[in-house]
Amino acid sequence: MALVLIGNPENRRAVFFAEAAARVADDAVVVIAYEHWLAGKALPAIPAGSIIKIDSPGENATVRKQLIQKGSGLPETGYESGMIHNLKSWYAGYCLLLDEIIEKLPANRHYYMNAVADIQLMFNKPACQHVLLQKGVPVPRQLPQVHNYTALLTAMQQQRMPQVFIKPSHASSASGVIAFRKNGNRVQAVTSVEMDNTSGHLRLFNSLKVRTYRDEAEIAAMINLIIQEGAHAEEWIPKATLNDRYFDIRVLVINGQARHTVLRTSKGVITNLHLGNKRGDMQDFINSMGQTALDAAHRLAEQVAACFPQSLYMGVDILPAANRRDMYVLEVNAFGDLLPGLLHNNENCCEAEINAMLTRNL
Repeated sequence: MALVLIGNPENRRAVFFAEAAARVADDAVVVIAYEHWLAGKALPAIPAGSIIKIDSPGENATVRKQLIQKGSGLPETGYESGMIHNLKSWYAGYCLLLDEIIEKLPANRHYYMNAVADIQLMFNKPACQHVLLQKGVPVPRQLPQVHNYTALLTAMQQQRMPQVFIKPSHASSASGVIAFRKNGNRVQAVTSVEMDNTSGHLRLFNSLKVRTYRDEAEIAAMINLIIQEGAHAEEWIPKATLNDRYFDIRVLVINGQARHTVLRTSKGVITNLHLGNKRGDMQDFINSMGQTALDAAHRLAEQVAACFPQSLYMGVDILPAANRRDMYVLEVNAFGDLLPGLLHNNENCCEAEINAMLTRNL
């Protein structure tokens, strides 16, 4: 039974998976590069009954350009590294590519770790949250779709929602995420977005520095651009704190069971670890909130996984509210298994996924 990875071979994700396969299955992984597939190069022979893992297409500039061109039909122009641009076209291109993958490597001849349709849904944040809501999963209240900053303010007032998180519909790793609040004439936006006007028109870039903007004209311009890229807004629910740091919980669910769990802690409201934030101590969490709170988070993550029975694994981001009682699902991550060094039952994430897939198939 061959193990196949569709991803970016140079990425550490591919390296981790190949290393895990060598240890667990004593087998080499056949890697199909996104770049080669999108360029129309011949695919390696994939025997029937192969296990296929579709991995993240991120962190590769060439693949990004290829997907945007595939989605829009036009070559991307004017792009610079880190620029938040053409997110709708990227998503359209990725959906088309995923459709091609399932057509050329049909699911009735192979075993997919994650269903293509689930990956497509998880990369459409508002649609995914709507599905969770319909299935009884607690998620933050969503604002109706708005088309500009003025409409956003009106919707916030109508819904009595003075603070919101604005999130691009088709992005990851906090790209373009804005924590926005308005109180009378005072406004505030907390985000890792960097604004640039040097070219004569406003451009937005991802950065590793979280900034706080307070000028309303600046904030309105930034939000308008993010909305143009496709975005939704949801209620900004205050997070619980631990050791004077805000935190949320990433739970990796494998084969329906909550497994590798990490606290993401921050001095600010955006907790993504790549922004210089820190993993929290799980024992501190248990001492502070109790084992029952951790069990509740795991049950909630498993409830989410039950909504996607065709997918072996997913990363579920859970927000414990400041009242230390309520919990909400913030996002479901198709590629939420990059948790280096984290073990559960003496298995890292990739080892656990491979073992679970082999057991499921047997």
